[in-house]
Formats: sequence, structure tokens, C-alpha cells
Amino acid sequence: MGNKINSIKGFQDILPKDAIFYRDIEKMLLSLTNSFGIKEVRTPILERSELFNRSIGDSTDIVNKEMYAFEDKNGDNICLRPEGTAGILRSMIQHNMIYDRGIKKQKIWYYGPMFRHENPQKGRYRQFTQFGIEYFGYDDTNSEIELILMMSTFFKSLNLKNIKLHINSLGSLADRNNYKEIIKSNISDKIESFEEPIKLTFNKNPLRLLDSKNENIAKICAELPNLLENINSDSKNKFDDFVKKLEDLGIEYIIDNSIVRGLDYYNDLVFEWKADQLGAQNAICAGGRYDNLVNELGDTSVPAIGLAMGVERIIELLKNENYQNNHIILPFVDEHGGNNVNFIKITNKIREKYKNFNFFNTDTSASFKSQLKYAKKINPDIAILIDSSKLSDEIKIYYTSSNTNLKIDIKDLNKKIQDFYE
Repeated sequence: MGNKINSIKGFQDILPKDAIFYRDIEKMLLSLTNSFGIKEVRTPILERSELFNRSIGDSTDIVNKEMYAFEDKNGDNICLRPEGTAGILRSMIQHNMIYDRGIKKQKIWYYGPMFRHENPQKGRYRQFTQFGIEYFGYDDTNSEIELILMMSTFFKSLNLKNIKLHINSLGSLADRNNYKEIIKSNISDKIESFEEPIKLTFNKNPLRLLDSKNENIAKICAELPNLLENINSDSKNKFDDFVKKLEDLGIEYIIDNSIVRGLDYYNDLVFEWKADQLGAQNAICAGGRYDNLVNELGDTSVPAIGLAMGVERIIELLKNENYQNNHIILPFVDEHGGNNVNFIKITNKIREKYKNFNFFNTDTSASFKSQLKYAKKINPDIAILIDSSKLSDEIKIYYTSSNTNLKIDIKDLNKKIQDFYE
């Protein structure tokens, strides 16, 4: 036999014990977006590299280092999508859902795999799952609040603790460029002692130094003038209005000068939810306003705001919180054995009646003792015993801890299971 083939570094197999987390999150997100009337769009995994070069920015690490970009058989430069916003916007423009004769308001959500060639860490993979929401045509702070409220509700429903909302404002594009010069003029003499990657960031996009994980850079940047004090009055008034609404709704927040986002297309409000349990890579959901991006890609001015959430990081938090899911598998065991078709008929009747439960048929060709032993591995608490020697509505619930069983009618199964787990 040859050497075994393993998965590629940074690409993980999602095994059954983890797939349950993904499924729960997907169901909750579908319910959440439905409750706010947000429509789903699914874009291709492959896009033209130019889309991200123009939208994300040539100075970002994503474009320079992390994109899986290559030339296809037609000679086109394409890539695996590294993020969701640009592809959604490309789709909106291509299908005339945003057009220059008027603004058609759209609320869109997406969910799927993204790809970045970066150093794999806990909760951070080269193929990762991202959920995102994009609002097009909305310029009011109520739309910003709606996004914040939506995700705050989602995190509460998962009972996640120690998650903090960090907010900031970048102001206009002119404000951003002006603040870059402020950074350069204040710390240019201190950068010379740092390694080349930091010098390169300083020269290309000094804003990115504000959220650097390098402790020495963080200390230097902490002494900089505050970004909020260097934005235009309209942006400042809008930010103040947003903050007041957060307070009126009782949503806690931290104004954080280091929140600048890593992509070049943001303006005004930017935000991140951070979880201390994840270490340095602690942002679990982030976003902001990007009013200039539609014009950059589609030659029409449309305000926009969005967010993106890393699903793997949420799952890491759920594991830390000992999250309890409702995927209880109830094993069926044939007391009589012998591969009788009555076993299939009875178990199928139960499935049709109780679609909210997950049932598992044991191997009826095995002995009753072997079936019961395997059932205890599937569910260490209980099993459902069926006598396939006759067709009957009478079944038994077997309780592992007491080694006893209780005869019941099929119609009473739901109540007995609920009583046991309450």
C-alpha cells in the first residue's frame, strides 16, 4: 500500500461532532435573516482577481499575500474568493439590482466558504466559512443600528459571554488620507527600528498599524491623536447620533481608536465584536460603511453598509462555553432480532409521527445484547426497545442508569422524552 494522503494544511474536514455546530448556526441565521426580511444571494467561489484588486485594495495583505490567485486555461486571472462583499456587489451590479437611474434599496445576506493563504490558527483556517449581510441604498443610522441589533440578538441567543462591541469612525475618504499623514508625521522616526513588514505597512497603508498585534507598535499608536477628533463635522454628528441610539437601546459599546478595518473601502462607521477567549485573533464579527465601493465598481453612487462573521470562531466560542445542542439521537433496538421487516414498519411510523427527533436503527442482524451495547454508545441515557415479532403501537423506553424499561404507547413518546431531559 502507498502512503496515505492527508488534507492540505489549513483545510479541515468537518466531522460529525463539529458539523452539528454548523447546522445549528445555519438554522439560526436563516431564522434571523427571515425575521428582518433580508434576501439571500449565492455567488460563485471563483471570481476574477481584478474584482478584489479594485475593491479590497492593492496595499492589503489579502491581495498581496493571501489570495489563491492563478491563471485558468483561458488565460484569465482568477481567484478563490477571499471575502464576500465584493462578489455580492459584483452580482448586484451585473444583474441590475443596483442601477444609475435610481437607487434600488437591497438587503442581502450570504453564507459560504472563503479562502485565504494565511497562517492557520485555532478558529482560523485557509478555507473558512463566512456569514455576511450587505445593505445597499441605506444612508441612515437606523440601518446601522439594525445590523448591530441583529447580531447582538444572535450572540445572546447562543448565550455567548464576554463579547464586546468596539466602534469607531473613519470619517470621509479625505479624512482617512489626512489621518494617514498624521500617523506618518508622528511616528516616522520610530519605525526605522522595526522589521521590514511593518515598514512596508507604514509606507503603503499606515492605518493598518493601528490594529497591529505587535505590542511595541500598539504602544506607539496609543500615543497618536484620536481619529474621531480628526474627522469632518457631518461624520462626527452621524457617529454621535449612532452612539446615542446604542445607548437608548441598552447596547453596550467601546469607542476604540484601533478599529480601522483591514480593507480600503470603508468610510465613517466601523465596528468589531471581540471575544477575549480567542487570543490575538479575537474579532468574531466586523463591518462598517462603504459608500464609495459601489461607485468604484459600478460607476454609480449608492450608500452601503455591511458586516461579516467568521463561523469557525463562533464554533470555538461555543465549545469553550460547553454549548448544548438539541441533536439528541434516539437509538432503536430490536428486542426480538432476526431482521424482521416489522421493525422497519414500526420505526418508520415513529419517524413520521415525530419529525423533531433524530432516530437511529441499530443492526438487527446482531444480537439484542450487541444492539443494546451499541445503542448505549449513541445515547448513554436511553434507548427505545421494539419487539418486531408483532406489529404493535406498544414500545419500551430503556433507561441506562437504572437498567429498567417503561412500556408506553407510541403516541406518548414525545412527552416521556421531554420529561426525561427536563
